[in-house]
Amino acid sequence: MLKSLWEHKKVRFIFAGTTNAVVDLSILNVLVFDFHFPVWLGNAIAVSIAITTSYFLNHKVVFRHHHDPNAKQFFKFFLITGVGIIITQTFIIYLTRTTFDHFLHNHIPSFSDNVDAKLSLNLAKISAALIGIAWNYLFYSRVIFKKSPEYSEIKDITGPVV
Repeated sequence: MLKSLWEHKKVRFIFAGTTNAVVDLSILNVLVFDFHFPVWLGNAIAVSIAITTSYFLNHKVVFRHHHDPNAKQFFKFFLITGVGIIITQTFIIYLTRTTFDHFLHNHIPSFSDNVDAKLSLNLAKISAALIGIAWNYLFYSRVIFKKSPEYSEIKDITGPVV
C-alpha cells in the first residue's frame, strides 16, 4: 500500500515539503534563538539551505526528472522558490508574527517571553510555508520539471516512467 501511495507525485511532493519544512524551521530556530540573528536574516539563510535541499528532492524524488541536475535549472528553481518564499515568507512572517504575539500575550497564560517568541515565530513561519505550497507545486510542475515534448512521446510509446 505504501509503495502504491509513493507512486503519486503529490504524495512525494508532501514528503519533500515536510522534509524541507523540518530543515527550514530547525535552521531558523537555531539562528534566531541560539545565535541571535535578526529574523529576516535567519529566515533568508534557512530558506536558502532548504531551497537547495528542495531542489534535489524535487528533481530526483518528486518529479523523477530524467536529466541530471544542472546549474541553469537550479537557478530557475532558486529564483522561483526565492520569490515565492524568501520575499513572501519574510513579509507574511512579519505580519502574522505580530498577530500571534498579540494573541499569545493577551489570551494564553505565558510560560515566558522566550516561549511566546518561539511559538509566535514558528506559527508565523508555518503559516507562510502553507501559503507557498501551491505556488511551489504550480511552478515546479509547469516550469522547472515539466517534461519535454520528445520525452512525453517516448513515455506514450513505452508506458509510465518510473
